Amino acid sequence: MSSADAFQQLVEETLLADAGVAALVDNRVYEAAPPNAARVYPDVTFGPADTNDEDADCIDGVEHVLQLDVWARDFGRLSLAKRIADAIRKALHRADLALPDPYALALIEVASIRAFQDPDGLTAHAVISVRSIIETET
Repeated sequence: MSSADAFQQLVEETLLADAGVAALVDNRVYEAAPPNAARVYPDVTFGPADTNDEDADCIDGVEHVLQLDVWARDFGRLSLAKRIADAIRKALHRADLALPDPYALALIEVASIRAFQDPDGLTAHAVISVRSIIETET
């Protein structure tokens, strides 16, 4: 498993296990959303991910930035999407989490949250950027 896969799996498992997130989205945290007919709002999906080298003296490190997308339908209001984004921030920001060997999580933080109304006029959307520094144990 790559460090990117391990990080995404950790984020997904953390969100699914968090009572604050589960109270708002139940178990609807997806790598890809279900087809429209089967989709239930609100939910959280994984978006694009970026990886950058973060090597230092004697440390093999990598920075991962993962996008989470919150989708809610609250009749043109952003409040539900913002509440979900806040619950995600509380679950992840500087949390004491662990990755499986050979990886070590040196940092996890919610770098930014942006909430806006989608062009369809029905869907509120929050974009959350989650940044991590992961060291590979050698």
